[in-house]
Amino acid sequence: MSALDLSVASSPALVSYIRTTLRLLHFAGLVLGFGGALAIDLMVSRYRRTAVTAELVNNVEWISRFVALGLALLWFSGIGFLLLYQATEPEKLLNPKIWAKLTIVAILTLNGIAIHRLVLPFLRHQIGRRLLDGISSRKRAALIGCGVISIVSWTIPVVLGAAPQLNFVVPCMVILEAYLLVLVQGFLVGVITLRQPDAATALTGESQAGTSQPMPQVDVEAV
Repeated sequence: MSALDLSVASSPALVSYIRTTLRLLHFAGLVLGFGGALAIDLMVSRYRRTAVTAELVNNVEWISRFVALGLALLWFSGIGFLLLYQATEPEKLLNPKIWAKLTIVAILTLNGIAIHRLVLPFLRHQIGRRLLDGISSRKRAALIGCGVISIVSWTIPVVLGAAPQLNFVVPCMVILEAYLLVLVQGFLVGVITLRQPDAATALTGESQAGTSQPMPQVDVEAV
């Protein structure tokens, strides 16, 4: 154990202040990240049927900065907790939930990079058109996947943090398998949801076509 670890471990008051600070930073990161990701998903989903505007893209880019800040706070506080546990309570490092959360945050980070490099430029390119107009099924799936990974990967850490009953009980792989299952379900829901406007349009067109057929004329003289 280093001299810094000894000084921290020998001062319960200092440990308490550090833990409280890390909790506040961690909570702030979750609020910024989860709230921002949810806001972006809701804003973008409104433009399935209407044209994407420059105002929407500017708002998404602005909110994404807060999401990035939340992710940075999550990493900073998470690493801080690991160092604090190593110095004061090394047995907590054996908690599988910690490593599951770390894996999910790593996936969230990679997804955030993909959103900044691919999704935001795509949104700006779609200004003046509907969100999914003129794109291939592959791009559609990638767009849905990024959105689902974002919202699910922000939600799961919130749930894990609010469930101390899972500490030292549920294995890391079980948590990650449940996370993967939620991702798959969310992706399927996203695909179905984004196909509904097209299906509704098709049904409306068929209905209009059916109602536009000329009515049979009755021969009055024959009657």
